[in-house]
Amino acid sequence: MKNIFQIPLLTLLVFVFSLDRSYAQAGIDSLKIMNYNLTNYGNNFGGCTSANNGLTLKNPEFKTIVKYVNPDILGACEVNVNPAIANNFLANVLNTDGVTYYKKSNFQAEGFSDITSVLYFNSNKLTLAGQSFVNTSPRYVHHYRLYVNAESLALGDTIWINILATHLKAGAGTSDQTERANAAKSVRTYLNNFPKTENCLIMGDFNVYRNTEAAYQNLTETGTRPTYQFLDPINRVGSWGSNSSYADVHTQCPIRSGNSCFSGGGLDDRFDFILMNRHMLNDSAGLKYKPGTYKAIGNDGRHFDRAINESPTNNSVPANVLLSLTKASDHLPVVATLQVAGTIITSAKAQVYAHSILSFFDGNDLKFTGLDGNNLEKILVFNMNGQQVFSGKSIGNNEVSTASLSRLNAGIYNIKIIYKDGKVLFSRVSKRAE
Repeated sequence: MKNIFQIPLLTLLVFVFSLDRSYAQAGIDSLKIMNYNLTNYGNNFGGCTSANNGLTLKNPEFKTIVKYVNPDILGACEVNVNPAIANNFLANVLNTDGVTYYKKSNFQAEGFSDITSVLYFNSNKLTLAGQSFVNTSPRYVHHYRLYVNAESLALGDTIWINILATHLKAGAGTSDQTERANAAKSVRTYLNNFPKTENCLIMGDFNVYRNTEAAYQNLTETGTRPTYQFLDPINRVGSWGSNSSYADVHTQCPIRSGNSCFSGGGLDDRFDFILMNRHMLNDSAGLKYKPGTYKAIGNDGRHFDRAINESPTNNSVPANVLLSLTKASDHLPVVATLQVAGTIITSAKAQVYAHSILSFFDGNDLKFTGLDGNNLEKILVFNMNGQQVFSGKSIGNNEVSTASLSRLNAGIYNIKIIYKDGKVLFSRVSKRAE
């Protein structure tokens, strides 16, 4: 296992913005989470060919679905391990029709698999602070740590969200179940050693058939660290496989037949999940699940063992989205919305000054360009836990060089710049490991 805090941090150049107090009032913004198995995206073998699974065929269908959902976070699994394939989805599905704000996680090579998981996110609302992985079989469980670009961030009150993206072993056999259980156990062991107490969710294709499976139990038991006990936000636990009582939560398969790349058989399994820790269900760390928002897109609860576009008419989504869901993947995407305690700062809500101030660390010296030294009242530096680690004025109009800064560990810091005329600017800077 790799520790997410062992990844070297690069020095960042960050534009400073000023908060417009007309909008910066207490409020609630939201983040929409989406989990989607893209079904061998970029892989052609067996029944999957360029004729039924080619990217030029799938991308328009995924684009229709994504534009309808408009997610802020998209966890995708079954993506070819070639980094160019993940970039293809970013460029031809997400960042299209004038949209430019989606970014993706860094590429992480898999140990043995030819498919992997990738995280895409709305960079107007979120920033990726780091990533790691749990060394599980047959694929890694990927850990992404992001923070919300909320108003409170500038004052050191960071809202964190940790996302574990997984694709557990498929199959109903005993050995398959054991491999899933071992992977889930490794996830909990990893989180027991994670040094933070924060919002966390795990999502992906679990390939479980019932809640009594050891893999599901390992994720949802209280364990030695209850912070990272995962719960089903809709509390629909049971024996899901081929059970009409759970028709409203099934995610595979949206068609019965007609595509040899897809599993077929109609909707009769709940394989795809978004599970959340207690923080996210109780709003103990700035994010809370919004009741009634968890659903499998395209599942109206009336198509057990049927294709989603068969009779009776499925009106849960627009007709073009329903059709795309039957062509893009043999899984349905799962979505949920999180409420944010505060106001998210997007480019539309922030005033970026034409004389843009840049802040950066040069060794142990904190330097600025564009700083109005004659009008400067004070510079405050906070760590990501909200603790003030420096208070003072710049030296030589464009830098701060003190022993207190040299003692700071590598990491991300928030900067508050106060001018004599009352203007307050905020910035964020990363100090790299020496």
